[in-house]
Formats: sequence, structure tokens, C-alpha cells
Amino acid sequence: MSQNQTLVVELQQHHLPIETLIIDFEGELTHEEIARKLAQKIEVDVEELVAELLENPPARHHEKHHCHLKLTCVDLHFETESAKHHFLARSRWEAVHKWGCRKFKIATDACANLELHEEGPKGPVLNESKPIGSHEECLNVWLVKPGPEPNGRSVQR
Repeated sequence: MSQNQTLVVELQQHHLPIETLIIDFEGELTHEEIARKLAQKIEVDVEELVAELLENPPARHHEKHHCHLKLTCVDLHFETESAKHHFLARSRWEAVHKWGCRKFKIATDACANLELHEEGPKGPVLNESKPIGSHEECLNVWLVKPGPEPNGRSVQR
């Protein structure tokens, strides 16, 4: 006989009060099941949530499960559009790139040729293999075509 259980997830987001999500489930709780249910509510990839939960497993408190997730705000700009989204602090910038391409409906082949730049279209390029990290303010990031090479010469095609 399956036992009904509850998972309490506290989400800490940019300048917002902590949001409490309650997830009800039956049977044994797995990281994958938690991630699938959370992904539907906070729009973060299941694989990223599984990795987060493995590092930050839910702890049992008086027959209840409880976990805390810190999300970082990113205000992503592409051409004349922009959209804000919250990502796990330990997510990599690659997740922002992928989300932006889906959000702005950029073709896969065109998306592969874009870079993330910090603070503006000519700002420093972000290393997509690095984590986003925790930030108090919403980060301004631009999804842009690569510019000229650092030595001042344009890339020849």
C-alpha cells in the first residue's frame, strides 16, 4: 500500500519573499520524481534539478520532506526583446543560452552561433561552462552574434 507524502520546497528568488511549494506524491520519493514535479512549476530543466537535489538532498523533518532552492534572476536580451527567468545558482551559463534560444524562438543552427555577453551586447563574453552563481541583483545578459576578434580584426568567412 502506497503512503501519501509531502515535499515542502522553499524557493529563494531575487527580491521576492521565499515562496513555499507543496508537492504531494505517493510511494517512494526519488530525486527524478521531485525534479519532474518541480520542473513543471519553476521552468528549470529536470536534469539540472536532479543534479541540484543530489548535492542538496531533501532532509526528513517529522515525517515531511523539506528542501531549499536558491534561484538567480537573469534578464536576458536578444535584439529588441528581453525576458526574465530564474535559474539555479549552480546552473551553468549554458542553461541560460539554451533557455534564451527556446524563449526567443531562435533556430538551433543560428543559436549555436550566438554568445552570452554580460551587461550589454559589447560586454565581456560569459564562459558557458561556468556556474551562474548567487547574485543579489537580476543580471543583465545579452544573447548576441560574436563580434570582431579581440585584436581588432574581423573574422573572415
